[in-house]
Amino acid sequence: MKKELELKEPSYPFNEKEEYIKDGMVYCKKCHERLDINSIKFLHSKIFPRECHCKREEKKAREERLKQEEINRLKTACFKSPVQWEYTFDNFRGSPTQPYIIAKNFAKEFSQMKKENIGLLFYGSVGSGKSYLASAIANYLIEEERIRVLIKNFAEIINDIQSGGFQLDKNEYIGKLANVPLLILDDLGIERDTSYAKEQVYNIINSRYLKQKPTIITTNLALETITHGENDIEYQRIYSRISEMCIPVMVVGNDIRRNIQQEKLESVKETLLYGGDGR
Repeated sequence: MKKELELKEPSYPFNEKEEYIKDGMVYCKKCHERLDINSIKFLHSKIFPRECHCKREEKKAREERLKQEEINRLKTACFKSPVQWEYTFDNFRGSPTQPYIIAKNFAKEFSQMKKENIGLLFYGSVGSGKSYLASAIANYLIEEERIRVLIKNFAEIINDIQSGGFQLDKNEYIGKLANVPLLILDDLGIERDTSYAKEQVYNIINSRYLKQKPTIITTNLALETITHGENDIEYQRIYSRISEMCIPVMVVGNDIRRNIQQEKLESVKETLLYGGDGR
């Protein structure tokens, strides 16, 4: 015959430094919110405390701080300059253009883009805002999703590989570029016009293709050059892969970065001319 368990009196881990008792109930000394809740009876009866308002706010602030630290770490790894941290959709100047809408929807629907290995090819004249839109996508994914993004200039990649010499494991270097969730390759066409450079460009783009990882590419080249290639078979291989991976988006407009800088200059012009008191 089973014996009925004898339950002990409810216990509470009272902290006299942070808590006080009033009318038999426990309160926080700081926010005065009640802390003790109903006991749960299992073998031993115990009253479990809950977090008060100030504790919840401290936890919320701590989580927000850790979140911001992660965002800063991802942005530092992604961008070469802190200036690019400000290239966001919210900071976009002017009315939303079609490229802006495409870029923002790409960022919002990145999980689908990633699943289907869909990238973007921003093409247009110098200063039209291609790099800004690519950076805005990166900032959105980092801030909203904490997704790792890397922006690399083609010429920078070639210089890294060549300057690394025997100490650089080229396969490992390309492997890192191949595995990042989103790779943004800036300024296609400015790399050195050598067989070696073209081979490395193809290796990177093809590795992304094989890994089924979305890629964003910006270029000043005409779409005709990209879609139909050139007489050079090495370029044809590169452009063929890009055409398979990326949706072409023509970007036309004023230099957004220049507009932002001009606004900064205008905002401090009075201070520079007349001093902080406006005289």
